[in-house]
Amino acid sequence: MEKQSTAEEAIGLPQEQLQQQQQVVKSNKKSKLSHENNWDLQEDTSLQTRHGLRYLYNGFRFLGIYFPQRGKTLYFVWSLVVNLYVTILLPTGFIMGIIDVTDENVEIGNLLTSFQVAINVVGCSIKIILMYFLLPQLLKCEPIFERLDKRCTSRKERDLIRRFIHDGNRLVVWFAIAYWSYSSSTCISAVLFGRLPYNLYNPFIDAQASMGNFILAVLMEMVPMDIACFQQVVDDSYAVIYVQILRTHMQALLIRLKHLNDEDDAMELDGYNGDEDSEERNVEKLKLCIIDHKNIIELYERVAPVISITIFVQFTITASLLGSTLINILIFATNTASIVASCFYVLAVVVEVFPLCYYAQCLMEENNRLSNAIFHSNWIYQSKRYRKMLIFFMQRSQKVIEFTAGKLFPITLSSFLSIAKFSFSLYTLIKEMDLKERYGLN
Repeated sequence: MEKQSTAEEAIGLPQEQLQQQQQVVKSNKKSKLSHENNWDLQEDTSLQTRHGLRYLYNGFRFLGIYFPQRGKTLYFVWSLVVNLYVTILLPTGFIMGIIDVTDENVEIGNLLTSFQVAINVVGCSIKIILMYFLLPQLLKCEPIFERLDKRCTSRKERDLIRRFIHDGNRLVVWFAIAYWSYSSSTCISAVLFGRLPYNLYNPFIDAQASMGNFILAVLMEMVPMDIACFQQVVDDSYAVIYVQILRTHMQALLIRLKHLNDEDDAMELDGYNGDEDSEERNVEKLKLCIIDHKNIIELYERVAPVISITIFVQFTITASLLGSTLINILIFATNTASIVASCFYVLAVVVEVFPLCYYAQCLMEENNRLSNAIFHSNWIYQSKRYRKMLIFFMQRSQKVIEFTAGKLFPITLSSFLSIAKFSFSLYTLIKEMDLKERYGLN
């Protein structure tokens, strides 16, 4: 009885209310066909790509290579102190510490351990000097960020920006935790065994004279080393972050293409077949997508040369460190603790290049999906002008987005695997040579 009364009430509704209900149903269908429900833009105007670079550029500012608009004189003094103490004196101290070996009881394995870190520190100084000159090129990308951000209006697109802001800042934190954990563990283990962590050349303090001198010498080694680790953090994380920016806006463009002409399907629910205005509107939307792709390519062309230079230095350092560390493990390491520490160091060095190789590979695959997304968009019933423009867009989308190291070899997962294979090949070669038995190093 209640169902019948409800039906009778529905039948007895005024005609205006029935029309309103039909409009609500149609609007719900349109919202499903449209390019996802738009966010309230008043709530999301704060979502900008550059916010994901906040920790990175704060790191550049701390290291003295990102000059502020105000207080340049004081900042120049800070930059001079930091870079003289860390970028110049630290690698010099490592090299002098290896050359000036006055203790006859120093083991070759410990010298090689210092030599491994010295290579990394020298390479880090080279990269931070390069970044001083290359950073203005990265700063020129901000207008491109603004143009791409304005196009991200749908829910999914804004979610991509929000996720990048979270991931971009978190990457800096994770790199910092990893590198500072290594330096801290090295310091603690060295102090427990009563020796200096890195044997830096220090003519001012005799660490063996007293406990106070020993503690002061340890601090004089660890403070610049921790800052050098932070240099490594920004050097290694910036490339990953900028590749992730390209991925974010490439994914947003793929979403846009997927829902390019969904409004036409929504209009068909009303029995509306379109006119010249709708055709012109579709052409304009396609033009905007082409401009979006052009902005992504422009961003790639600005970032790629910077990454190419710094990652070439990193790959060279990685190959050198793998060779020296494996020789130390197989020949000169005298105890299990040294072997385990060296193994972890090899792992840490290899992991330095893995995130960039992984994200660069993902970007290449997403770029390859662009042509398919264009082809599968709603173009069949569009105008001749629209279809010609679509063909042009498909041709442009086939441009390969590939990062290279020094323009010599691509930065992909295959390159990372090649480095890993090199390390295992070197390990096998040295092991088969039986150098320990031949030279009596057992």
